[in-house]
Amino acid sequence: MPSTNSFQRRLAFKAGLILFIAILLLIPLSMISGKISERESFQSQAEESIARSWTAAQQLSTPILVMPYDVKTGDKNTTTTVRQYRFIPLDFAEVRAEVLTTMRTKGVYAAPVYNTHIAIKGFIEQEHIAVQLNTLGQTDGFIRHATPYIAVHTSDARGFSNTPTLQWRDLDIPVTPGSGLPALSSGFSAEITLASLETVARNNRLPLTIAFELRGMSSLQVIPASLDTRIRVQSNWPHPEFIGAFLPVDHTVSADGFSAEWRVNTFSSNIEQTLQHCASRHCKAFTALAFGTNFYQAVDIYLQSDRAIKYGILFIAVSFTALFMFEVIKRVPIHPVQYVFMGLSLAIFYLLLISLSEHLSFFISYLLSSFSCLTLLMVYLAKVMKSYRLSIRFSISLGVLYAVLLVIIQLEDFALLMGTLMLFSMLTVLMVSTRHIDWYALKQPNAQ
Repeated sequence: MPSTNSFQRRLAFKAGLILFIAILLLIPLSMISGKISERESFQSQAEESIARSWTAAQQLSTPILVMPYDVKTGDKNTTTTVRQYRFIPLDFAEVRAEVLTTMRTKGVYAAPVYNTHIAIKGFIEQEHIAVQLNTLGQTDGFIRHATPYIAVHTSDARGFSNTPTLQWRDLDIPVTPGSGLPALSSGFSAEITLASLETVARNNRLPLTIAFELRGMSSLQVIPASLDTRIRVQSNWPHPEFIGAFLPVDHTVSADGFSAEWRVNTFSSNIEQTLQHCASRHCKAFTALAFGTNFYQAVDIYLQSDRAIKYGILFIAVSFTALFMFEVIKRVPIHPVQYVFMGLSLAIFYLLLISLSEHLSFFISYLLSSFSCLTLLMVYLAKVMKSYRLSIRFSISLGVLYAVLLVIIQLEDFALLMGTLMLFSMLTVLMVSTRHIDWYALKQPNAQ
């Protein structure tokens, strides 16, 4: 009995020591996790560098008819002429964007960039313009109209791959750089004449068409600046993330790309009032109407590696538990140093993974890293367990866990579910396989 009690105490001490070693192994795991975060920050810096030399994320507005006018301010002794603006939304605008995405690299890092062909068709009712002209004429201190123009805002004018073309009432109108919007100057504009507007019969639609190529990076958003706006986007990018003030009313996503359609009307955007605030240089509410898509890298190497390392302590715990069970049942003593070496070999897997995946595909990197660590464990444990057959079985079992982990970290919507099911399954196997062990009856082989 004293021998049994002594063995039980040594067993409990050994279990506590193994637990302490597992906790200590959180240190190298956290260091590797920090390295992943560091490399991810380098990725962000590389994307910023690409954006500086390519073009940043793009945000563009649908066309706006701008009516500049002059008003007289001051008292009887001193008067000043002030230029003010009236932003008039089109009655209807349809934007079609065909987005071709590619990957640009800087060093070992890559980021999605795109080139977009944008075609805009719209119209404004002549009656709509007549009402606006009449309203301006009744403004206090009104002096005269200035030359109106069509304005399109883009957030980064470096993205224009060609000179935009613009047709107003089926006439080609020259386009000039700069939107002419006081608070959103980037973009382009085209002057039209008041005379041509006033000679058109009322109730006629004044058509407008615009076409241009626009480069960008990471995301593409549109600001709806018409009473009725329809946006259709088609792209070869398979992982869109729809963002902004409005979600698409219809979309399809496949491995070959995606298509999406948005519809926004004046009741949902309150665009007329919002535009007048923007004409007064308060455009925050206007730009807040933007919507579109992020060209999202669904599971990049750093996100995958970060997901994998979250299961690092689980793999160590499972491996230590299996090894401890083998030690107890087979009466084969395993030194704590051997547990440390085994834990370190499991931790180094994640460093191998992130290092290789920056140069090879993540799948190949995962296979090479897991194969290398499993081979090392198999050779090492063959001497520890005094059996190549047992070490091979142990390595195969661990390899199955690595295969399951690979599936989990590549999932987007079901990663948590699959991870939870894996944990539950492992706990079930452990409890079922040890349910017949009488832990109080364990004793050394030579005990009486």
